[in-house]
Amino acid sequence: MSLNSADEDPTNDYMSAGLQPDAQWKKIQQNTFTRWVNQHLKHVNVVVYDLETDFEEGLKLIQLVEVLSGRSLGRFNKRVTFRSQKLENISLALNFLENEEHIKIVNIDSSAIVDKNLKLILGLVWTLILHYSISKQNWELPDTQVELPERTPKQKLMMWIKAKLPPGLPLNNFTSDWNDGVLLGALVDSCAPDLHLGWRDWIPPDALHSTRTAMQLAEKHLDIAPLITPEELINPAVDEKSVMTYLAQFPQAHYKPALGRVADVDVSPIVGGSTAFTVHTLNAVVTPDVLIRGPDGQPVNTHIHKVSSTVYEIKYVPQMEGEYEIAVTIHDPHSGDSSRLNVERAVAVGSACLMYENSGRVGKRATFRIENAEEGVIELVIVDPKGNEIMPVLIREGIDYVSEFTPKFTGIHSVNVFQKKRHIPGSPFPLSVAAPATFRVWGRGVAPEGVRVGDEVNFFVDASEDSTSPLSVNVRDSAGQLLPVEKTLDEVKRRHTFVYRPQTSGKHEVELKCLDSHISKSPYEVRIGERTTSQVRAFGPGLEGGVAKLPAIFYVETNGDTDQLGFSIEGPSKTEINCTDVGDGSAVVKYIPEEPGVYEVNVLSRSEHIKDSPFVLMVEPPNENLRPSAVRVLGIEPSTIFSKGDRAIFQIDTTDAGVGALPQVKLLDSKYAQVPVSLTEKGKGIYECSFRPQSTGRYYVNVSAGGVAVPGSPFMVKVREAVDASQVRVYGPGVGPDVRSQQPTHFFIDAKGAGPGEVEVALSDREGSAVDLDVLDNNDGSFTVKYTAPRPGAYQLKVVFAGVEIPRVEINVKPHVDISGIRVEGLENAIVTVNCEKEVHVFTCDGENTRITIRSPSGCVVEALIEPTPSGFRVRFTPSEVGNYTIEVTYEDIAIDDSPFTVHSVPPLNETATPNGIVAEAEYVVSAAGPAQAELVTVTGPGLGTVLAARSTHVLIDAKRAGFGNIDLFVDGPAKTPINCIDNHDGTCSMFYEPLVPGVYYLRVMFDDCHVPGSPFKILAQPPASERLRRSGGSHRSSSHKGKRTLGSSIIH
Repeated sequence: MSLNSADEDPTNDYMSAGLQPDAQWKKIQQNTFTRWVNQHLKHVNVVVYDLETDFEEGLKLIQLVEVLSGRSLGRFNKRVTFRSQKLENISLALNFLENEEHIKIVNIDSSAIVDKNLKLILGLVWTLILHYSISKQNWELPDTQVELPERTPKQKLMMWIKAKLPPGLPLNNFTSDWNDGVLLGALVDSCAPDLHLGWRDWIPPDALHSTRTAMQLAEKHLDIAPLITPEELINPAVDEKSVMTYLAQFPQAHYKPALGRVADVDVSPIVGGSTAFTVHTLNAVVTPDVLIRGPDGQPVNTHIHKVSSTVYEIKYVPQMEGEYEIAVTIHDPHSGDSSRLNVERAVAVGSACLMYENSGRVGKRATFRIENAEEGVIELVIVDPKGNEIMPVLIREGIDYVSEFTPKFTGIHSVNVFQKKRHIPGSPFPLSVAAPATFRVWGRGVAPEGVRVGDEVNFFVDASEDSTSPLSVNVRDSAGQLLPVEKTLDEVKRRHTFVYRPQTSGKHEVELKCLDSHISKSPYEVRIGERTTSQVRAFGPGLEGGVAKLPAIFYVETNGDTDQLGFSIEGPSKTEINCTDVGDGSAVVKYIPEEPGVYEVNVLSRSEHIKDSPFVLMVEPPNENLRPSAVRVLGIEPSTIFSKGDRAIFQIDTTDAGVGALPQVKLLDSKYAQVPVSLTEKGKGIYECSFRPQSTGRYYVNVSAGGVAVPGSPFMVKVREAVDASQVRVYGPGVGPDVRSQQPTHFFIDAKGAGPGEVEVALSDREGSAVDLDVLDNNDGSFTVKYTAPRPGAYQLKVVFAGVEIPRVEINVKPHVDISGIRVEGLENAIVTVNCEKEVHVFTCDGENTRITIRSPSGCVVEALIEPTPSGFRVRFTPSEVGNYTIEVTYEDIAIDDSPFTVHSVPPLNETATPNGIVAEAEYVVSAAGPAQAELVTVTGPGLGTVLAARSTHVLIDAKRAGFGNIDLFVDGPAKTPINCIDNHDGTCSMFYEPLVPGVYYLRVMFDDCHVPGSPFKILAQPPASERLRRSGGSHRSSSHKGKRTLGSSIIH
C-alpha cells in the first residue's frame, strides 16, 4: 500500500527540492533524521554518524528495519567486502519494506544507497518516519473529528495537535508557527496540565528560552526525545519534515501526573501577620501532610483548610524574621504511594524591606523597590560619595514603592529608607557604583578609508563587563540618510557585531552610544569610495584573526594585476611582512603579531586599497597549549583534482595540536564566493571535511586551528568537469604484436568518451630510455601517435588522462627485416585475359620466409603453381574471373614495397593489337545502318585526363548513333602501353590500357579514319602516391602537421 498522497511523495519532494548544499533546512533535516534513526537503533547498541555513508554496506539499514518492524529479515551478508554484497543487503531491506511491510518505495534502489546519494537516502528515511512514527499511530481524536481514511499523515498530525491546543490558538503549518516556542509550550501544557508552564506569558523575543524550557519539560515528563534542537526549531529555515518528526512523538506520550503541587507561596511574609498558600492534590482521595520549620529549626503551627475536594489552604503566622522551610508530602491511601513535593522557602520580614541591586555603574539607572510599606510614611534618601543628598521620587504600587536613581559618581552610595521617620531594618544600605562600562570599537566599518560602495562591512563593540547595557548605532550617508544596520550579540565574548552596506560614495558618519552617551571615538567618519577596478584579491586566516606569537598567513591572487602591489600592517606591535611568490600571479604573505590586540592589514594595488582592504582583525593573547603546526591535512595536495558535482573529501588531524585546536575550514571558488563545507568529527581530534563543487576552476581551501593557519594552508585545488579515464582507448598497429624495430608505425589514443582532460603519452624501453613520439591531434578527441622503435625488445607505453594513468601497455618489438632485396618482375603488362596463364617471377634470397598469396576479384585465394628457382620463385596462375587480381608478397609477414600487386583480368577478345614501340593501337568494327558519322561518337571514363602510372584504367567508346564504320585506337607516349579492347555487343566498346611510366600520353580515337570529338585526348600519367613520397625523400613523419608534438607534450581537447 502507499503511505503517501500524491502531494506527499517523499522522494519526489527531494528530487524537486534538489537539496542544495547551502540550504540550512537540509542540514537541520539531516540532523533530525539522524537522531530519529539513532533513537531506534539504540535498542541494538548501534549508532549512525552519517546517513550518507553509514547505510552503504546495508548492515545498519537491515538493523533499523528489523527494529522498526519487530521482525527478522533472515540471512544476509554480515561481512561485506564487495559492491555486490552491499547491493544484496540493501535490496533485502528494500524488498522487505515493500513486500512485507507494504511500504511504497519510489525513486530509490540499492545502487543509490551504495553510491551515497544523500537526497534519496533522506527520502527513504522520511518514508520510514511517515510509516512507523506517524501513519501507524493510534490517533485518539475528539468525537467531533471523525478520522477519514483519505487524510494524509500530515493532516492527521495537524488535526490531533489542533484538538490538544486551547481554542483560538492559531496553527497553520509545521514551520514558522513553531519558531517562537509558544505553540510548543501550549502543547506540552495540554499534555501535562499540572506543570503550569505559564506559556501564555511567553513572548517571541524569548523564543530560544521558551523553546528550551518546553523541550526540557517534554523530555523529563513526557519522554519526548529531543530529535531537534531548540536552536533548529526556532530557525526560520526549519522544514516541516523535521518539525513533524519531533511532534509525531506527542500523540503516543504518556504523562504520569504528580500526586500534588504547591502554589501561591508568599516568599516574603510579614512577621506577626498571617500568610497562606495552597496545595492541589491529584484527586479527592489524596491528602497532604504539611511541615513548616522556622529560622530556629522548630516546627511552626499550621492550619489546614480543605477548600474543595482537591484544594487545601494552609495558613501560618511567622513569629520571627528569617527563612522558613515549607515541606509538603502527599499520601495516596489506596495505592500506598507518597510523594514529597519540592521544598518551598519563605523569608519573613518584620517591616518594610528594600529590594535592590547593591552594585551599579555611573550613568546606568538603578531601581529600588520598597516592599511591605503599608504602615507609615516611607522616605528614600541617597547620599553620594561627595555628600550630596538625593531624594528620588517614590511611586506607590499597592503596598510597595518603586523608585529610580542614576548615579553620577563612582564610590559607595548610602541608600537610606525611613518608615515613620525611622530606618527600616538594614538601613542605610550600601550601593557600590563603578565607572561606566568601557567599550572597545574596532572593525573595517569604522576605518577612515578603504570602504567602497556596495561593500558589506562590519565593526565590533567589545564590552569590558556589562554587555546588557543598551547600545544604539546610527550610520548616516553623505545626504544624512540613515542606513539599515544589522545587529547581533555574542553573550559569551560580550561582543556586539554591526553590519551595514553603503550605497553611495562620500563621507559617512557612524554614531555609537550607550545610555545616550557617545562611546569610544564616536562619531566615526568613514569615507566611502567608488567600486574598485583592481582584480587583486586577498583571503585567508591571517586576515580574519590570529593568536599572538603564532604565524598569521593569507593568500594574494593578483589575477594579472601585479603593478605596484604593497602591504602594510598597523597594530600594537611592529610586525615584519614576508611575501613569497608562488608563481602564476599568486603569493603567500606571512607575519607574526607579537602582541594581542586589533591589527589593520592594508593590501594596496597602485596605491589604492583592493577589495575588502583594510582587513581589521583581532589577535588573541598567546596560547602555549595551541600548536597549529602539528595539524595534518590529509587527502588534499596542490596537485589534487576534484570533479564537478562529486563529493570531495579530506581529513584534518588535530590530535597533537593541543587544547583549543578546533579546526575551521573556509572554502572559496574561482570567483572567491564562499562554498558550504561540512565538518564532522569522526573520532577524538579526527575530522572529515567534505564539499560538492558546483563549478569548475581553482578552489582555495583555508584550514586553520584556533584561528591560526595550519601548514600548507591555503591549499589550492582544481575542479574539472567529471571525467572517466577508463573510457580512454589505445589501439592500432603500433601497440600490436607485429611492431618491428627501425620501421615506422603508429597507434591511436581515443578519449572521446572520457570527458575533458589533458593527455600525456610517453614510450620507453626496458632501460628507461625514451622514444621520440610524433603526436597529432585529430581535433575530435582522439590522437595519432607515430614512432619508430630503434631496437628490438620490450617497451612500455604510459598514457595519462586528466592526471589519471590508464593501465600501461607492453609492446614487444621484433627485429628489423630488410625487404629491399625482394622484387617482382613480369607485371609490366598488368592486363591478362581470362583463362590465359599469367607468369610472374619473385626474386628473393630467403625463400623459406617469403610468402606469395594470390586473390581473385571475389576475394578467394587462387591456386597457383609456385616453382623454386635459383633466384627465388616462378609463379604461374590462370585467372577465371574478370576484374582485379592481387598478388601479395610478404617476408616474415611484412609486405614488401608496393605489395599487393594488381593484375587486371579481361574477357577474351576477337582481335587485340599488341603494343609495338611506343604506339599501341587496336581496331574495332561497329556494325550499324547508315553512313559513318564520327561526330556522333563519344568517349568517356576514368582513363581520360589525369591517371596513375603503372595502374590499369579504361575508357568507354559509344558509337551507337554513328552508323557503320571502323574504330581505330592509338596510345602515344614515353613508353609502350598495353591496351585491350572489349566488345560490349551494344554499339560500345571498352578499352583498357596501362601507362607504364609517368608522362604525357595521347589517345587517338578514329572512326572511319576521322577523329571523334576531343581526339586526340591528352592524358597525364602521374606516379603513385608512394612513389611520389620516395621521390620527395620524405615520409609521413616529415610532414609539418600542425598537430605534431614531441616527447612529453600534452594535448588538451
